[in-house]
Amino acid sequence: MSLTLIALAAAVATHTVQIDHRGAPVEATYAARADIKTRTVGAHTPNRADMRRCHWKATVMVDRQLSHSPPLTRAIPTDREFSGSEAGACTSGRDIGVRQMAKYQDQIRVHLMTVAQQDHAPLLAELDAIYNLASN
Repeated sequence: MSLTLIALAAAVATHTVQIDHRGAPVEATYAARADIKTRTVGAHTPNRADMRRCHWKATVMVDRQLSHSPPLTRAIPTDREFSGSEAGACTSGRDIGVRQMAKYQDQIRVHLMTVAQQDHAPLLAELDAIYNLASN
């Protein structure tokens, strides 16, 4: 049985940067969210101990939104993943994602800040492209 959870729809962490583009301040907000996939493995038979385990894998995704321009909202691909397992079957009521992501909060925040730094040049390029398109 496989169970997919889009857990933590609310942001796990956020980071805001302000850059100057052609004399105008632009504020970019980066928000990390986790896509958590779970899978139950093992057997559960009558009159035996439950041998099931819940394997989980969380992929951290970063969304960038500009304060003045909804069309420039986009997801930034990242390869940051966390994984593990817990005793018992995967069920939606267990809140595995919430508990597990809380353990990695500091690592997610550092990853988010790194992604924001790496996105500086692509963001300026996108802003320049839009500026040039609008001025034609």
